[in-house]
Amino acid sequence: MQSVQDAPAAANVSVDLISEGVVRIALKPGARMTAGDGALARENLLALTGGEPSVVLLQITGVGSVSREAISVYSEAATVRAFAVLGSTPVDRVIAHGLLRLPRPQCPTQYFTDAQEAMQWLSGFRNS
Repeated sequence: MQSVQDAPAAANVSVDLISEGVVRIALKPGARMTAGDGALARENLLALTGGEPSVVLLQITGVGSVSREAISVYSEAATVRAFAVLGSTPVDRVIAHGLLRLPRPQCPTQYFTDAQEAMQWLSGFRNS
């Protein structure tokens, strides 16, 4: 598994390649995600993939909050073929539905509570 992190801002977000063409962006549980965190995730995604299109498992489990500015970075993700948003708590679901109601990236996006289901769904977009 390959990963990219910069200190100290990386404390709120990590970006790693979990299988060929699949990147996981994990938000730190309890964190309040800012535009800076979103920009760091974007930079790390581009560095990890070399700007090549990929599918993303966006793990939001337990995150405290996500600012509108951070969401705007998410909605501008031009190199992402599909986003699977993964959460498990009622707060995660509220945050995910907020993400899904705001300007969305120009790719399929779906919320999951099961990582295997999310990965299976993403597999259909890996070679699109």
